[in-house]
Amino acid sequence: MKNITYKAPKNNKEVFIDHAVDRIPDLAHENQQKMRGFKFEVNGIPFQILREKTREELLSMATNYTAGIQSLLLKRRSETCLYVRDSNQRDASWHKEQDKLPGKGLSRDHETIRDISIIQTGHEPILYYPGVWIKNHLTQHLAKRMGGVGVNMIVDNDACNMGFVYAPILSEDSATVQKVALVDRMDGVAYEEIVFGSPERMLTFKKEILNLLKTDAPDEKKGITFESMRVAFEEFIDRCMNIYYQGCTDMVGLLTTARRALEKDLGIDNLEIPVSWICETDGFYHFLLHIVYEAERFAKIYNEKLSEYRSIHKIRSKANPLPDLRIMGNLIELPFWTWKAGERRGKCYLMKEGTSLKVTNGADDLFVLGNSKEENIERLKALKDAKIKIRPRAITTTMFSRLFFSDVFIHGIGGAKYDTITDEIIAEIFSVAPPAFVTISTTLFLPFDTYNVNTEDLQALQRELTDMNYSPEHYVSGVAQNDREFIDRVNKKKRILEIMEASSKEEKKRYFDQIKALNTMNLNVIYAEIQRKRNEIDAAKIKLAYNEVIKFREYPVCIYPTKLLKEYFYDVFFGE
Repeated sequence: MKNITYKAPKNNKEVFIDHAVDRIPDLAHENQQKMRGFKFEVNGIPFQILREKTREELLSMATNYTAGIQSLLLKRRSETCLYVRDSNQRDASWHKEQDKLPGKGLSRDHETIRDISIIQTGHEPILYYPGVWIKNHLTQHLAKRMGGVGVNMIVDNDACNMGFVYAPILSEDSATVQKVALVDRMDGVAYEEIVFGSPERMLTFKKEILNLLKTDAPDEKKGITFESMRVAFEEFIDRCMNIYYQGCTDMVGLLTTARRALEKDLGIDNLEIPVSWICETDGFYHFLLHIVYEAERFAKIYNEKLSEYRSIHKIRSKANPLPDLRIMGNLIELPFWTWKAGERRGKCYLMKEGTSLKVTNGADDLFVLGNSKEENIERLKALKDAKIKIRPRAITTTMFSRLFFSDVFIHGIGGAKYDTITDEIIAEIFSVAPPAFVTISTTLFLPFDTYNVNTEDLQALQRELTDMNYSPEHYVSGVAQNDREFIDRVNKKKRILEIMEASSKEEKKRYFDQIKALNTMNLNVIYAEIQRKRNEIDAAKIKLAYNEVIKFREYPVCIYPTKLLKEYFYDVFFGE
């Protein structure tokens, strides 16, 4: 297993990428060639046949979902809105099948989809920060360069633990980062379940953020910058409100559409597809069933690779980076979540009872495996009517995408670390070398000036203050230097230090107490110098805290001045 030690870029406008941009088109081609050589079967279907069918299914779904998202950005409300939250809600009148991929001019025939390069990335449907958003820019850049298709996977099956944004508070005498919730943390509830019953939460969110985007410092330049941030955020949240009033009330659709509008201004037109939609394809059903039948073997390999990862990275906790899959006699935990619409996510298991195989949530049976692939697929499809959902976990999400859909997957740093585990599982389960992936991140600071002070400067000041306490005679100044009592104490300290060199341990302790008493008296002489040093330290801490707020990486792109985003992201890859 690779020991990936990637770290987020520290400097402004610094990009971390592995592999180099110029190398990625060849990497995608190598992945294509590699996967064309795969000979294994999935749920009894040859890999090549299932991959080609799945690519057609998912590109069709992504085209339809993206068309629905785009329809929410119409200026005239009287025009038809094609957006639906759930793929199961579509009907024949919802969308006419297109012959070409929208905006690409590419045919949707079998041969084109089989051979075209699909560049994929993915993230939770949250308010992206620049280090995440750069994945979408790279996806667009590569799709255009390679004549391919860029697809962003909306990971709406994740638990809604990131329903907030960070905002800076920059007052004249302090600086902090404030967390502001768009939705309250909903442990175990997936993003796809979050719906706004009224616009009040967004209006409150707007007010809270705007109240933070200001400063009491009499700095005209800073005031202008904050005003441009307020304008950018107001435009973003007002767009969200407009989308809401068009009938899109779910969190995923709202934030995805608002992000798409921002991306449109920067020339990004990747397709979008939620994981919840991916899970309604035959390709995903076959993948799920393959793992169900291989449940015990998969769980053992999964746990073994997690253990190896923990060992390499010296992680003691059994819950990190992911918990093991439990094997409890005839009950085997599956790498999927399950829940009923509107409820919390729960674990999913395979239960063996004699010759019978059941998929269960631990309390209720979801379905019993039948004797044929067709029968099992139909039973999975029937779960939709009962509003029962089965979704992949982190590793099975990217495993499915990398094997059955994309030619190259673009990760952030966190995802790349975890996908070293996925690589090992793919290699073990399917006996193939996994397709390579790309990792990218960036850092973009808010456009405020920072103080010329760093941690090393603060540490030097703190060391100096410590030395003042141990050697106050080195810091005395002015008339105190000629004070007879002060001079006598300094000379006495020198004599004691000379005597201590040849003293026993017990004698040294006695002499040390004498030196401590002399230092205490001499400290009174340099009280003003000590106070000045403490003030310097306090000032350095305030400046460092201010710098940290400016250099914080995870502010959402919707509060950055639009001009800054365009200046940076337009040219970010042309220097590579």
